[in-house]
Amino acid sequence: MSGNRHIGYIDLGILQMQILWLLNRKDTHGYELMKNLNEIKKTKITQGTLYPALQRLEELNLIKSKKGKRKIIYSLTSKGKKIMSDNCIEFCHTFEGIFKDYICHHCK
Repeated sequence: MSGNRHIGYIDLGILQMQILWLLNRKDTHGYELMKNLNEIKKTKITQGTLYPALQRLEELNLIKSKKGKRKIIYSLTSKGKKIMSDNCIEFCHTFEGIFKDYICHHCK
């Protein structure tokens, strides 16, 4: 990433935003993240999908890892919390009309 370029939710991708959102709720290890992601996604998340995403987030200084007794624990950095918050707001603004249309059509 260069200079002052804003990291947007499209740059991160949905999976990476979901990881940030889950880590904002609780520091955790990879297996628990994979389990939580599989509960909220229709597609199956595997180690081959999860760990490259975690590595990219760590390279961007959005998360950090710490070796525990038996597992690596992931947590958000302060930069990761800000990016997650900013991008959740941006995501909501971007899809607000779609959400309203979808909910209103299903409520009738």
